[in-house]
Amino acid sequence: MFHTTIIKPRFSETDKLGHISNTVFPVWMAESRSDFCRSALEIIQPWVVANISIDFKKEVLHGDDVIVNTYVERTGSKSITFYQEMFQYEKLCVVGRTTVVCIDKATKQSCSLNSNDKEKLQPYLVILESDGNNTSLQYKQPNSFDEQKKTTGLM
Repeated sequence: MFHTTIIKPRFSETDKLGHISNTVFPVWMAESRSDFCRSALEIIQPWVVANISIDFKKEVLHGDDVIVNTYVERTGSKSITFYQEMFQYEKLCVVGRTTVVCIDKATKQSCSLNSNDKEKLQPYLVILESDGNNTSLQYKQPNSFDEQKKTTGLM
């Protein structure tokens, strides 16, 4: 399962050639993650970004919607790694990963993910397989958190 957010590129997000600037994609990724966590999962826990990576596959242009699909690649004891794909004209244009860390508002220190939030994330968990050129997704529904730890390399 994945969550979809529709982005409407703005003219102000383009460069001189009409391409969407590469500085915009982390913003779209954050918007999509926030939409996913708030609306689909009703998770309001504060997070900070610990790592972000973006692979540009094709140009993205102003004028037509961009579809952002958000998946959960991994849940750790204090973090979540999201995998996101951006499509325009039904073509995969951008792939991104973001690892966020749970933060306690009062102490401003990292904190553990609560079991309720982990349970809400479970249906969105995917296993990514890549042959160097293409990435395929497999949905993994671990029977237990220990099985998930084995699957994601946490054990």
